[in-house]
Amino acid sequence: MGKASRRKKGLINETLTSQGRHKKESRTCQEPPSKGGLHRMTSLLVYIPILILLFVCFAAYFNALSGDFVYDDELQIVDNPWLRDIRNMPTIFSKSVWSFQPEVSTSNYYRPLMHFVYLFNYHLFGLKPWGFHLVNILFHCGVSVLVFLVIQKILTEQNVSQPSIYLSPPFIAALLFASHPIHTEAVTWIAGLPDVAFTFFYLLSFYLYVRSKAILSGSYLLSVVCFAFAVFFKEPALTLPLILFTYDFVFREGQTRLLDYVKKYLSYLLIGVGYLTLRILALGGFAPEKRHVTVSAYQYVINVFPLFVRYLEKLLLPINLNAFYVFHPIASLYEVEGASSLMATVLFMLLFPIALKKNRAVFLGLLLVTVPLVPVLYIPALGENTFTDRYLYLPSVGYVLLLAIFLSWVRVRLPRAAKNIVIIFLMTMGLYTVGTISRNSVWKDNSNLWSDTVRKSPDSTMAHNNSGLAYAFKGQLDMAIAE
Repeated sequence: MGKASRRKKGLINETLTSQGRHKKESRTCQEPPSKGGLHRMTSLLVYIPILILLFVCFAAYFNALSGDFVYDDELQIVDNPWLRDIRNMPTIFSKSVWSFQPEVSTSNYYRPLMHFVYLFNYHLFGLKPWGFHLVNILFHCGVSVLVFLVIQKILTEQNVSQPSIYLSPPFIAALLFASHPIHTEAVTWIAGLPDVAFTFFYLLSFYLYVRSKAILSGSYLLSVVCFAFAVFFKEPALTLPLILFTYDFVFREGQTRLLDYVKKYLSYLLIGVGYLTLRILALGGFAPEKRHVTVSAYQYVINVFPLFVRYLEKLLLPINLNAFYVFHPIASLYEVEGASSLMATVLFMLLFPIALKKNRAVFLGLLLVTVPLVPVLYIPALGENTFTDRYLYLPSVGYVLLLAIFLSWVRVRLPRAAKNIVIIFLMTMGLYTVGTISRNSVWKDNSNLWSDTVRKSPDSTMAHNNSGLAYAFKGQLDMAIAE
């Protein structure tokens, strides 16, 4: 009995030890992940909004990949001998955009990096339009992500709390930017490349600048390089130093001495001077070709107001978009359009001193809407179509920044209404996406494009001529003659 008792006791002890071991293992399995694991998980979650943004961009523009070369694409790409050989690069940097055509004597356009990207596309894709469309869409994806990052940075500077990164004001604003129908001309039209490309490098330069801690830091130097890329894609990029100065004034007031400001902006100014020098040498002047010669100097000035107001209207309500808006200049500010647009412009400008006093982030947003439009309000240097949708590509960044600030204000002041406002914004994004997809189909080929343009601009001779040529190319001679 003694031995049996000891054996039984030993079995009981082994059982208890085994149970204890299992409980310990169970507790170990239930322990939370390590700090390193949580950090990695959090880092991955940050990228989810970016992935969603990329998805929205491709969803909105996927049908653009099937589009053909339209409008100026045929001249700039199909019939452009500069794209055939990389040894043409020195010529590209020393001539105007249209100098590859012997019959073109003067031009106001100097955009060498546009030709460089076209040359790259040609050697990568040949003359397959989908490849050129893909590059534009990729630039738009990059811009949309930068819009998210830039607005997030600005609101962080304002100490605005973001309760959820997935429905945060910067994310919703970026979704609206990614899907906004006003961008179809810049993104879907291959020749809109300068607008999407310069905006990408413009925003990247701005983002790197605000993240830089010191002059000659890596971020600062990369910002200067990106600014150089931006200006050689399109001239409105020259407005960036003013935006940088405004950012410093708004968020870093009193932190920097005047001499430090000079040092910070000197590199950007030197890039600008270098660009202007090359531009003047290539074109024979800053903008040597004067358009709209029948319009008086007085009319040049007063027509700025209706043009500016129309841009604001299209940002707010992107309907009846058109590839060619016929310019009907007003003759006097006493006309209804003249007086109303002047009043609207004055009221808009009054927002600047109010914003500077009340909310400087709003001031920066207003500036981002207005400043990039200034170069395209100089009517003598513009083409026959003085108003175009693609000129709103960069200004719309300021517009969605203002929307993000508004949503942040609602979250703080009207928390009960915040959810409904977010739902409205998301529904708007859905409508924007549908509008963009629909508008892409208009840019699919010359026949669709010019029939739509004739319907919206029936008094445009150029639209009728191009529509007739498109019908003739398809063998529809009766329709061509009718145009």
